[in-house]
Amino acid sequence: MDRNTNGLPPGFRDLLFEEAETRRTIENGFAAALAQEGYREVVPSGVEFADIYERGRQGSRQQSYKFLDREDNLLALRADFTPAIVRIVAGRLRQAPLPVKLWYSGPVFRKSVGLRGQFHEFNQIGAELIGENTIAADKDILKVALRCLTGAGAKDACVHVNHAGVFRGIVKSLGLEPGPLAQVKSEIDRKDMRALGAKLDALGVHASVQTQVSILARCVGDAGVLKAAYDTIVNDESRAAIADLDNIGSGLAEWRDRIVFDLTEIDEMEYYSGVMFTFFSPSHSGELGKGGRYDMLLKEFGLDLPAVGFSLSIDRISECL
Repeated sequence: MDRNTNGLPPGFRDLLFEEAETRRTIENGFAAALAQEGYREVVPSGVEFADIYERGRQGSRQQSYKFLDREDNLLALRADFTPAIVRIVAGRLRQAPLPVKLWYSGPVFRKSVGLRGQFHEFNQIGAELIGENTIAADKDILKVALRCLTGAGAKDACVHVNHAGVFRGIVKSLGLEPGPLAQVKSEIDRKDMRALGAKLDALGVHASVQTQVSILARCVGDAGVLKAAYDTIVNDESRAAIADLDNIGSGLAEWRDRIVFDLTEIDEMEYYSGVMFTFFSPSHSGELGKGGRYDMLLKEFGLDLPAVGFSLSIDRISECL
């Protein structure tokens, strides 16, 4: 078997000297900021039963590193922190006073198939606020994330914010099967108005519904795009979600120049139940991390509690400094 120059399998690396020091500085800064906000650290196991990811993000299930133990149990290296945090809260912290505020840091292992320049092992840091389903909690988690990014030195980092209820309300009017719906979502993500219109025509979507779908592909910007969407979209679920976004934005006035409302961000609508957000920086070509409200996940672990959180890539943050 051929080995690369660092003696590691492709997709893995060592961090030396300045790189290691930068990572430790970021972790220490986050730890101080999160402790100040009342979040307490947990260190989940690096190995889980593989079926934990059946209840987490579908991508984590497909990309995880799996192996058998001596009893033939199917195990996996940690591919996502959130299911592990939920497992801990549903188990050992089941009787803890609410809300539960936790933070974590450590390596995650995922197969980045076909993605050039991506590693299979990377370091994440994040926080979860469990037990409170309010706009105040959504604002709190976003404030914490932005303060942590600023404290880490990523002062130009911004956040793109959406709400799963906006597109979910429109989906009910589309009446499409999963395959065609995925095609529509892809065109919205590409923001190609001509291709989106052609696709909706081909699928026989009514003109009044087409107008509501098309507005999403143009809704990227400040609070003004929310008003445009609210004035165009007619279903109650979508309008309630837009109103929530406007409320969140109003409560984050100090971060106004770093908040972008992006109604095209709908890739993980099935996972998130409410607000959803992705962090970016002009200094980095990819996303720094993401988060949102995932109120349904704890039910799959036998505990009916709402939750909202975020996770960020320490490696990508360090590249911005």
